[in-house]
Amino acid sequence: MKKLFLFLIPVALIAAALILVSAGSVKASAQTQKDYKQDKPYTRENPGPWAGAADKHIPQITYEKMGAGLKVTVKVDDHPMDAQRPHYIMWIRIEDARGKVLRKKDFVATDPAPIATFELTSVPKKLKAFERCNVHGIWMSEANIELK
Repeated sequence: MKKLFLFLIPVALIAAALILVSAGSVKASAQTQKDYKQDKPYTRENPGPWAGAADKHIPQITYEKMGAGLKVTVKVDDHPMDAQRPHYIMWIRIEDARGKVLRKKDFVATDPAPIATFELTSVPKKLKAFERCNVHGIWMSEANIELK
């Protein structure tokens, strides 16, 4: 009886570990289901299925001359950064007019706000800003760079 008891304890622990691992897999697959296919980024003009969410997802671009380069700030106003739901901005990136990625900043759900500041060593004629919401997908805005 004692030998049987000693055998059952590791079996029970392994079974419990397998249950916990499979529960994590279910949660991970549920999160993956939110990562739907998206042909192109959403914009104010084309919000896809998220017309009511556009104002909280459009990246806002501001910039100022800095030496020979440019200081660019991209923010997404009024968007939650909520680890409990979860609903948050995963990253912000900027590209030039040809689609070359210039800079990118990653976020986690516990960050205070989705704001990214980038320093560029040159001044592009146009910038595109993208942000990725874990629930509502990728959003984009553009700015023509005009310095006085």
